Amino acid sequence: MIEPATDEDVARFYGGIAFGAQWTGRVLRRGRLVAGFGGLLEIEDGVWLAFLEVPSHERRPYLYRHILAAVDEIRAKGARVIKATCDESIPRSEALMRRLGFEPTDEMLGDRVMWICQV
Repeated sequence: MIEPATDEDVARFYGGIAFGAQWTGRVLRRGRLVAGFGGLLEIEDGVWLAFLEVPSHERRPYLYRHILAAVDEIRAKGARVIKATCDESIPRSEALMRRLGFEPTDEMLGDRVMWICQV
């Protein structure tokens, strides 16, 4: 089941951390277990960072509509730009990014290329 994430879900999934900025997210629950997490975190005024951590056996086409719903939420909160990295080891990840409107940039986050989407 996918449902809106809470601060408690963030702490459980990420080992006790708490987001200090505006955010929205969804969790993939398997019973009481948070099996996957995705969301967007405002990193500066109008600029949001997207993340999606879902185990390979849980990646299904229905995730797309949940991604779109989260983007609609942040658009209503004033988002202008979304940044994200693309894990190219995940099959079809680049196709998903492009379908969502992302384009690669020259910026790097660690060893990954930063992608950007205007909302």
